[in-house]
Amino acid sequence: MKNALLIDLGGTNVRYASFIKNTLSEITKEKISDEEFIPFLTKLLEEEKNEIDYLVIAAAGPNDQRSINLTNRNLLIDSSELKAKLNLKECLLLNDWEAVAQSLSELNQECFLPLKSGAPTSENTLLIGPGTGLGVTLIIKDQIIPTEFGNTFSPTRSMLENFDLGDNKIFFSLENILSGPGIEKLYEEKFGRKLSSEKIISSALKGDKDDFFIIENFLKALISIINDLVLSFSCEKVILGGSILNTLKPILMTEKILNYFLSEINPKYSPLIERTQVDLLTEDEPGILGCLAFFKTK
Repeated sequence: MKNALLIDLGGTNVRYASFIKNTLSEITKEKISDEEFIPFLTKLLEEEKNEIDYLVIAAAGPNDQRSINLTNRNLLIDSSELKAKLNLKECLLLNDWEAVAQSLSELNQECFLPLKSGAPTSENTLLIGPGTGLGVTLIIKDQIIPTEFGNTFSPTRSMLENFDLGDNKIFFSLENILSGPGIEKLYEEKFGRKLSSEKIISSALKGDKDDFFIIENFLKALISIINDLVLSFSCEKVILGGSILNTLKPILMTEKILNYFLSEINPKYSPLIERTQVDLLTEDEPGILGCLAFFKTK
């Protein structure tokens, strides 16, 4: 019987659980530095008294199945190195939003909040969520395709027009706008003062005019990108995720925001958007569940 240590490594926190004798342990969250990562793994494996022979890691960064160079940490995860150093049978790697896509097989309908009803004629799915960066993964003809779309440059110039910021050079990639740090940059550039994304979101939910302006146009820009991706890859299912969008549910679900799905696209293709189902993933730990689902296929 195979047993595994499941790791979801973010920019600040690491979430982890063990899967031993077909039982998933409680999922735990801790803050660790880059230097603590391997000692941390060693400690967890020792606590399980060498029962674990597989390690599955989900992390933000390009995944070539051999290594992930994290985009939000100064850390390179090498599967062969960890396998040898930790005396494991196998070390499996997933991009963080690849793991979210994998998690769908472990979830039930109660984990999703419908935002926009549709009548999809295909299973092609777009998964997207702003966090420390912008996660984007496609499922095309049952194949999970992780992307680095958040690091593309071309959409940013026109997107900044929503905020009346013009051609601002600090927003060089898409996730410089569509992320938690992006919300902070947008607010600072627009209003000349610094606030955390948490504070901006909290104040927007309370109706503060400046904060709401940033959040409303943030969501408008996000939906514009979603429409582009739906059109580009003929996706008729969209799954939004992450803590930012879950916190923004009261604004995200308003008629004005949801109407951007139809207004931000060439009218010729509006039937495609009308067919598209949009759901919000409300599960707190899709990364760990995605690691588990991937492990079960091995």
